[in-house]
Amino acid sequence: MMRHTDKETQSRGRKSRVMGMIMGMAGGVMTTVITLMGAVSSAHAAPLQFTLHEASLGEVTEKQWPDKYLFIAIGYTSCPEICPTTAMDMAGVMNRLGEKAKHVVPLFISIDPHRDTASNLAQYVSYFHPNLVGLVGTDAQTKAVAKALKSTYGYSRDGKPVYPPLPALYEVFHSTYMYLYGPDRELIDVYGYGDGPEKMAAHIAREIP
Repeated sequence: MMRHTDKETQSRGRKSRVMGMIMGMAGGVMTTVITLMGAVSSAHAAPLQFTLHEASLGEVTEKQWPDKYLFIAIGYTSCPEICPTTAMDMAGVMNRLGEKAKHVVPLFISIDPHRDTASNLAQYVSYFHPNLVGLVGTDAQTKAVAKALKSTYGYSRDGKPVYPPLPALYEVFHSTYMYLYGPDRELIDVYGYGDGPEKMAAHIAREIP
């Protein structure tokens, strides 16, 4: 009979829970009328890959921060409520990590590249925490990173989905999960909107040696 350590059992249970959350994201949002730009391709979360832009660094990839954990959320700068709350939660996590914060890079990735620029995104994230990094890409790059994260987003006007090229006025919809990736860019865990910085910080601190 094969025996598993407590740590192995915990890891298996966590991976199962993360995969369940990922598939739940897809299942819930796929029934809506919004455009789903980040479709879930499978239950397996492949190592994270992306190419995006940051105001001072220029083009960056997931390899920009070697040996660091990536704490990631998606959103957009004109978001009235959810995104500011998410950014404040990310700041709260960083403030609670203490010395371990140096091992974590928080990334706020825009899913509205039609209105967000690298410069205005950099200004936006600086309001919340000095270490929060704002990233934005092209339409294709945004779709790619959303797919890699298994996140979803889309655009609508008057309750109907719209597609690029977008009209002057449109609304943005997106999933609200936050993600923790290890230095190997493997997914460690997914956090729900409303989990709160205390709970997330305590979990992330346990993941960092």
